[in-house]
Amino acid sequence: MQRPLAFRTRHRLRSAPEFERVYRQGIRAGDALFGISALKNDHGHARLGLSIGAKAVGNAVRRNRLRRVLREHFRQSQHDLPAIDIVITARPGARAAANDAVAASIVRLLGQIRSRCQ
Repeated sequence: MQRPLAFRTRHRLRSAPEFERVYRQGIRAGDALFGISALKNDHGHARLGLSIGAKAVGNAVRRNRLRRVLREHFRQSQHDLPAIDIVITARPGARAAANDAVAASIVRLLGQIRSRCQ
């Protein structure tokens, strides 16, 4: 039986205190495109929070495109991740990055986080 790959509300970080907890206590990894903070949780599954600022990425069209790409990569890999809260922050290099570069960066960073959390 195949596991569902939905990105439901329970897979999201939604409140400022949840983001702050991950920023303060979490482990970090990063590159020119993204910074990732991650912290173990008690929910039994991975959750994602995105911080995509206008200063780093640009107008709403670019920010929303990047959010869609990041959510899709998380959705595809959520069952391979431990029970952690992940916050992805965009850096200025993500502004002009192609989808392939974004995908490669996220796969590499999630791999680093996965290995450090186990």
